[in-house]
Amino acid sequence: FRVICQKVIAHKMFDHVVLVFIFLNCITIALERPDIDSNSLERIFLSVSNYIFTAIFVVEMMIKVVALGFVSGENTYLQSSWNVLDGILVFVSIIDIIVSLASAGGAKILGVLRVLRLLRTLRPLRVISRAPGLKLVVETLISSLRPIGNIVLICCAFFIIFGILGVQLFKGKFYYCEGLDTRNITNRSECTRARYKWVRRKYNFDNLGQALMSLFVLSSKDGWVNIMYDGLDAVATDVQPVKNHNPWMLLFFISFLLIVSFFVLNMFVGVVVENFHKCRQHQEAEEARRREEKRLRRLEKKRR
Repeated sequence: FRVICQKVIAHKMFDHVVLVFIFLNCITIALERPDIDSNSLERIFLSVSNYIFTAIFVVEMMIKVVALGFVSGENTYLQSSWNVLDGILVFVSIIDIIVSLASAGGAKILGVLRVLRLLRTLRPLRVISRAPGLKLVVETLISSLRPIGNIVLICCAFFIIFGILGVQLFKGKFYYCEGLDTRNITNRSECTRARYKWVRRKYNFDNLGQALMSLFVLSSKDGWVNIMYDGLDAVATDVQPVKNHNPWMLLFFISFLLIVSFFVLNMFVGVVVENFHKCRQHQEAEEARRREEKRLRRLEKKRR
């Protein structure tokens, strides 16, 4: 029986058939809606299809376990991280069915089990292990975590440095008077005397937290121009902003954008691209080794 299972998983159509079932299962998951009547034909179809797909994936898992072995031995089922992912998702699918049957019977469901039901949305991840391109991308991201962590530390250091500098330069200065006619308003007391509002801008540098938020918006380059001009217009604490009061503050914003947005953040891309090439070379070497092993096995069979 084990030899039969090994022949089944070695067949070139095995992964393609499983891939088709995964795509069909993803479609049925996407059809789920909260307003489906529990007694409707649509709900029955989705429930039955969930049972069928779970049974298919359980059978697939059992075939692999029988063919490869479960734990002990070489190249067993649990030695592959992709098989571990598949096994976890199959286990979650079984839990999902148990929970749905228990809830249909009127039993109270534990909160943890309700959360496990949400994990069935991870089923599309099973496509990754059967698509070489997707597997390459995921392996690239995983292998990039350590160097990316070093870049994150550098990025955080620059954010904190510029955040502290921003607090020193702009603390209490990102306020303005909001009213019908503020042309003659020069400070906060005049604003309140005219019964207008002394308003703080959404993005400011009053403390380190607000400064980091403003710098994050600057680094995303989405609305950064408005923050920069607010900094140029800032005069002093409790003083109405004046257009282009201090153009030298432009150096603060431009230097941050050059160092963080254009230099540090692009290092992320460089690390990922470098690891992508390394992973692709490793994958190509692995595929070449497998092809050579298959060729040698065919030659050995011919000699026999």
